[in-house]
Amino acid sequence: MSYDDDHSSRAGGTAKAVAQHAAKKGGKSAAKWIIGLLGIKVIIIGAAVLLALLVIGAAAGAIAQQSAAATPATAGGDLGDGTWDAGNIIADAVFYNAAAMTAGQIQAFIDGQGCTPAGCLGRATYTWPGASVSWCQPVAAGSGSFAVMLSTVSTACGINPQVGLVMIAKESQGLTRNPPPAALTGFDCPDTGPGGSANCGGATGGVWNQTWGMVQGLAHLRVDPSRVNYLEGQTHDILWNVAESGCGSGPVTVANRATATLYTYTPYQPNAASLASYPGTGDACSSYGNRNFYRLFTKWFGSTGGGKPKPALGGGVNVAVNGVAVTIPDNPAVAAAVRGKVIQAPNAGVAKGLAAGFAELGLPYVWGGSNATGGGPDNGCARGGGALNSCGSTIGFDCSGLTAYVIVAGGFPPPGDNSNAQRSSGTDIPWGQGLPGDIEGFPGHVAIWLGTISGTDYILEASDVGTPIRIVANFRSDHDSVLHRHWS
Repeated sequence: MSYDDDHSSRAGGTAKAVAQHAAKKGGKSAAKWIIGLLGIKVIIIGAAVLLALLVIGAAAGAIAQQSAAATPATAGGDLGDGTWDAGNIIADAVFYNAAAMTAGQIQAFIDGQGCTPAGCLGRATYTWPGASVSWCQPVAAGSGSFAVMLSTVSTACGINPQVGLVMIAKESQGLTRNPPPAALTGFDCPDTGPGGSANCGGATGGVWNQTWGMVQGLAHLRVDPSRVNYLEGQTHDILWNVAESGCGSGPVTVANRATATLYTYTPYQPNAASLASYPGTGDACSSYGNRNFYRLFTKWFGSTGGGKPKPALGGGVNVAVNGVAVTIPDNPAVAAAVRGKVIQAPNAGVAKGLAAGFAELGLPYVWGGSNATGGGPDNGCARGGGALNSCGSTIGFDCSGLTAYVIVAGGFPPPGDNSNAQRSSGTDIPWGQGLPGDIEGFPGHVAIWLGTISGTDYILEASDVGTPIRIVANFRSDHDSVLHRHWS
């Protein structure tokens, strides 16, 4: 089965598991959690049948073997790169970043998944009735593409649309085939069937119901801790697989509300066999839902902002410079279309500055990272003051820290301590006269403009928590009407 198939993951909540945990917290009924909370998870039918056969028909020795396989020494593990952290799957700043993708960017991403039949999410047109709940902004009735639908509800509820896309992929493979009628996102599909199989609600099928149900449900968990099964700041015993498997559980200290939300929606953690086997299958007690969420998100969108930091998160990239010619590195943090392309800098100083910036590709975004004088990457404490991910162990840049670093590395004066200062100073340059090394400004953001390559504008930027320093095509339309030149 494909890596994004949740198959036997049981990654979404049996009524027994939910009710048992709720009972420990004060006797919340299973019905409240199944209907009032989310309805949590869909699993693939073949895997459900397989587990049912194991649970119902297996010999006692086989069940005992399952139990033995599900007791690793720790609740953690890694997926080959050492970054998996069961208690910190994704940061709040990433999970609740509703502005992470525009509708156009969502559409382009879905188109890239290669689904071609007329019923695919990227090709069909939908009509939705609108909705209103107290924990989201009202959603008006409308029609259009799925990308517009997802963007609309994500914005209304304050949920990162990237989260929604990953949930669809791991729950139903709905990005690469026609969406299943009952369980696109796993909403209202608790594992309450025989042997812990999926038991989807009859009234919550369809693309709109599944999309709105998931997004508003995630938002509801954000504002109402009484609905969260695994609250942050506490250590919980989280199952390895459905309760019926007899596989047991392991302790997880949950770091934040976003991770707590994932465990409430998908109340299982991957065991050591699951982690070691990625992207394949582990043993009879393995679950895959949260494992696959973490890996798909990092594959498609960069860091989740969670996980364990790698010993080196980028930086030290080799950059070829020949006079004023600077070669864009062949690096995972660079858009594939421009890897190896050569930029002609306007002078040797700008070439040196661009090379310095390119050398930092892959470093993490850190709020406040670097300083007012264009120093190197740091933990952002001086400027970030502890907000977002500043003042921790992670070293990197924020947007204005990176642009200042490039300018100063070229031998020019610091352009300013923040994005507003950099956008309101220097020399305004009409777009038609722009050159690589100019600063492109957006509301609350700045980036180094690299010029137009094959008809597309590209920028070097530190964009947001969870996304590494990167070179990407710039499709944003909310940029300033001029570029800002801080070199001479």
